[in-house]
Amino acid sequence: METQLERANVDNLIGLWQLMGAKQTDGGLHCSTRWPYRCWRSPARQAADGLSAIECIPAHYLFPVWHAGESSRILESALSQHGLEVGLEQLAMILPLEAYTPPPAGVRLDVRLIDNRQQARQWSDLCGRAFGYRLDVDVIDQLRRQADVEVLWAWGEGRPLATAVLYRTGPIMGVHQVGVPPELQGQRIAYSLMCELLARAQSAGAEYVCLQASAAGEPLYRKLGFQPQFSIRSYRRA
Repeated sequence: METQLERANVDNLIGLWQLMGAKQTDGGLHCSTRWPYRCWRSPARQAADGLSAIECIPAHYLFPVWHAGESSRILESALSQHGLEVGLEQLAMILPLEAYTPPPAGVRLDVRLIDNRQQARQWSDLCGRAFGYRLDVDVIDQLRRQADVEVLWAWGEGRPLATAVLYRTGPIMGVHQVGVPPELQGQRIAYSLMCELLARAQSAGAEYVCLQASAAGEPLYRKLGFQPQFSIRSYRRA
């Protein structure tokens, strides 16, 4: 990676994956033991020996390529030659909080921590509907107990509307799993939730907020002042 802030974005993401449960394979890959089914090399090792890891990538797991120039292009070409296809494309983004000005007050959401296993199950169902896949309740129940992690959901009109995870690593606050189920999209819930999350990060004394945006989420994050850093293409076996 080119800058310290770019590396901090990756470190926040893979740090969260580690907390969700991971092990190191004989081939030197870090692999999730269950959901979110990721395996990865650190950016430094990707450039040095990413090619040697290809045969160790488990079926159905996503393997991210952190874009860092020619070495990434060589690795992506090798992944394609081994029959892996792009399963997820994201844009790493960051927001310096000193440059962030909260927008005028709009719709306010009641953002709460989940605090028991039953809520972890409800949160997982809500988040799963937002993203279109099944989450592991045990992982979420474990994650909510970790230091520097907040598993949150936003309530309005007496019901949960959206999900999010905040994970603090040093001066960086990572935003993850911001999800609104399909039947509630188009009501500015994600925007209102992000405003609440940024206020929460400011109150906690974080200096930067980082995330990894999908194409659908990118316009919202740009509107809030997030700056693009680098692309992430994640591969899996066809």
